[in-house]
Amino acid sequence: MVNPRDLSRPHVWQPSADVENSKTLLLLHGSGADEHDLLGLGKALDPNANLLSPRGLRKSDGANRFFALLEQDTYDEKAVIENSAELADFLWAAAGEYGFNPDNVYAVGFSNGANAATSLLLLQPDSVAGVVAMGNNKVFDDTPFKKGKSDLTGKHVWVANGAADAYSPQVRVDALIEELISLGAKVEFMLHPGGHTIAMEHVRQIASELAQI
Repeated sequence: MVNPRDLSRPHVWQPSADVENSKTLLLLHGSGADEHDLLGLGKALDPNANLLSPRGLRKSDGANRFFALLEQDTYDEKAVIENSAELADFLWAAAGEYGFNPDNVYAVGFSNGANAATSLLLLQPDSVAGVVAMGNNKVFDDTPFKKGKSDLTGKHVWVANGAADAYSPQVRVDALIEELISLGAKVEFMLHPGGHTIAMEHVRQIASELAQI
């Protein structure tokens, strides 16, 4: 039986040449994809990183997701909270098994995975050092913790969206960025002119900045 909190969860592990001293990228795929989908993105962002890519275990219309979109801009918040706890436990188990540094993990997500990545940062801030969120949205109208509980000081966040992306309305993204900054995160917002896609110019810029951390 698959347990989302341990290594029985379907996932891909691609270690670097120096597992302990390299960054680990936690790759969180979009709706309908799987644990293989973002491996190329991970390599493009940091060719020397460990890559850890779990499958989203919720199903919506037969598609793999980390949590359901109930309607436009409305998410299954209970499932978001559960997923964040599951990913934190999965990371802890994986660090013990594979030997990477749990303090040097960056969550990288697209679409549903981007929403999972920023939710993981907000709800389980000790799990990741930063987030790369592409095609991102604000999941919670009111994040389910008291203001100030999560200290994101020192956390790096890149939000990279498309100006024509109906899944990432700017007013909600602005509210998410404001919340992250208010909690101490260093946030960089990037916008390409297209829709719900990943722009290679964003990938190259983030890769350059990640290499300096």
